Amino acid sequence: MSLTAEEHSSEPQEAWVKVHGRKGRRSRKIPTPIGSVSCKVVVGPPSLSLEQVKQDYGRFSTQWESSSSHGQLQDLLSSHTNDTSSVVTKAICFGLGTFDPPDGAWEQKRKTHVQLAAFLAIVEHFQSKASHQIRCVFQEPILNSVDKAFVESLGHEVVESPIGFQLVDPETLAFGVHLYRDIYSQVIATHIPAIFVGTSYEIWEDAHGAENLDWARMKELDRLCIKAKFPENQADTTFSSTVIHWRQKDES
Repeated sequence: MSLTAEEHSSEPQEAWVKVHGRKGRRSRKIPTPIGSVSCKVVVGPPSLSLEQVKQDYGRFSTQWESSSSHGQLQDLLSSHTNDTSSVVTKAICFGLGTFDPPDGAWEQKRKTHVQLAAFLAIVEHFQSKASHQIRCVFQEPILNSVDKAFVESLGHEVVESPIGFQLVDPETLAFGVHLYRDIYSQVIATHIPAIFVGTSYEIWEDAHGAENLDWARMKELDRLCIKAKFPENQADTTFSSTVIHWRQKDES
């Protein structure tokens, strides 16, 4: 029997939108999340076994780890080793998506596995430099029972909304690719995390225009962080318009 929940969906979604850049910028098309969308989340029965999901992850993560995106990400993280103002004690992944899409969509499944591999690669980078265990948490309303079992088999936690939002603090790595604007708002509502991986204020402004983007908290994140574009593989939109933010100053 399907489970339903009245929830703001954190499933990554993209819509191709033509935007007119600010003065001095050329018009361009960028994939931008659909903002402030509320919907009923329906979680259907899994069609894949736990073993099948593990096999898919092994294949897709291995492909990504041999790509230029992975190598460039490692170099980027190493170059910013001393750029955070806080030690990362927990990592929270928001809106990863399902490993078992209802229509079996190969590309959607691939992106979910690749985003997981990238998230865990970032966590492993910080873990290698930490004297403590970094807690890994996942919040995604559309995970089915096998999805959850897979995440837990990796030694990580799955929580229901809004627990993930409430766990964010100044020592958090917050990771969310192509999420709705209201999900980002909730991620950074209380604290600016040490690391934030997601859509930047500049990209939102390009997509919507500054006059339509009254978003003080995102402006604060932008002000407190140095930023770098997330490395992408050619012709792959998995991390399009995604930026890594390193917080530089303590919150006032």
